[in-house]
Amino acid sequence: MARSRLTDITEDLNSDSGSVLWSIVKGEQLEFPIVLNFIENFPITVNGLPAHPASKYTYEAVVVEAANVAFQEEKPITIQPNGINLNLTVRIPTYRGNWDAQQAYNKEEVVAYGNKYYKLLVGAARTSAITPDLDSLWEETTLNKVYLQFPGTMGSGWAVSPIVSFPVYGFFEMRVTEPQDAVFRRTWKPIRGMVEILFSPTDVVPDG
Repeated sequence: MARSRLTDITEDLNSDSGSVLWSIVKGEQLEFPIVLNFIENFPITVNGLPAHPASKYTYEAVVVEAANVAFQEEKPITIQPNGINLNLTVRIPTYRGNWDAQQAYNKEEVVAYGNKYYKLLVGAARTSAITPDLDSLWEETTLNKVYLQFPGTMGSGWAVSPIVSFPVYGFFEMRVTEPQDAVFRRTWKPIRGMVEILFSPTDVVPDG
């Protein structure tokens, strides 16, 4: 078989599932789970203690104000000159190691039990003799999951505000970087896209 020409592309070796659109009503404060498939789904050890594997990575998640215009019918394609840039928080769950009936656990903490991982849905300093696989207050989870937080202030101070039928937009990207001790420190940008901010009546009426 003849060799292919360099410009005759037949396969994309570095593909993704496409860009995302986060649709948020102005003033909402939301948290979304993000599964990072390149993070291994088993715990690590930090200072001799079990730790969440996602904790060894560095995260950057941002929203950049787009060049919105009033009554826009199409999504903007450029950023707002001297616009507002927002850094988002990436929350990493606390991993507590093997489940122990004598230990007290807090909401969102993660444990291992029976070759699976569970997070506590509610509670503070909660103890129970019921194992996580049988306790409805525990939910099965994975250790390659982090949580992306959008603050309620997002969109405040932007050059254009959303109105009833016309949202405004920002550009979104999340970056994940390996620890400093990696042989070749890789950086992924697994999620990119836009944030759509919709009009909110409760945002324009002062709190009573």
